[in-house]
Amino acid sequence: MIGYLRDYANAVTAVAYVFAVIGLFLAFNGCIELGVAAMLWTWLLDHWDGHIARKTSHLRPRGVPEFGKSFDGFADFLHGVVFPAAVIMLISQGTTLSFVASLLLVLAGAIRLSYFENVGLTADARFTGVPVSYDTPLLAVLLLSRPQVSVNLFPTIVAIAFIILALLHVTTEIRVPAIRGTAVPIATAFAIAGSIALVMISQSGHQQ
Repeated sequence: MIGYLRDYANAVTAVAYVFAVIGLFLAFNGCIELGVAAMLWTWLLDHWDGHIARKTSHLRPRGVPEFGKSFDGFADFLHGVVFPAAVIMLISQGTTLSFVASLLLVLAGAIRLSYFENVGLTADARFTGVPVSYDTPLLAVLLLSRPQVSVNLFPTIVAIAFIILALLHVTTEIRVPAIRGTAVPIATAFAIAGSIALVMISQSGHQQ
C-alpha cells in the first residue's frame, strides 16, 4: 500500500495530509488563524496533486490513478468539510447555530463529494454545484476580516456564511470551472499570501 506513495501526485497528497493534521492540531489548541493558515497549504497541494497527476498520467502504472482518486477524495473531505465544521463550532463556542451550520456542511459536503465521485466534471470541465475546496479559502477570508467585525457578531456571520455555502454545494443550478491551467498559480499565490496574513494576524493578537 505504501508503494502507491512513490507516485509523484500521491506523494503530494500525502504531504497535504501532514498540513491537515497540523491545521487541526493548531485549531484545537486555540490557534485558529494558524490552523487555517496550515490548512490553506493542504488546499494548495490539493490542486497541485491533480495538476501533477494530469502531467504524469502516461507514467502512472495501473491502479495508481484509482488509488490517488480515493486518496485525494479523503483529503477533500478533511480540509473542505471536517476542518471548517470544527472551526465553526470552535469560533462560536458550541452555539446552536454553529451546530446547525456544521451539520449542514458535513451532510452537504458528503453528498457533494459522493456525487462528484460518481459523476465527475461536466463535459466542459466544470463542477456541478460549488466544490468543497472553496470552504477553507472562505474561512481564511472571514478570519482576515475578523478585526473589522464585532466580536459578538462574527460567530453568527461565520455560521450563516457556511449555511449558505452548504446549500450551494448541493445545488445543480451552478457550474463552477475547475481550477486548472493558469488558475493553479493564482490559487498558489492566494494560499501563500493568505497563510502569511493569517500568521501575522495571529502574532499581533498574541502581542496585544
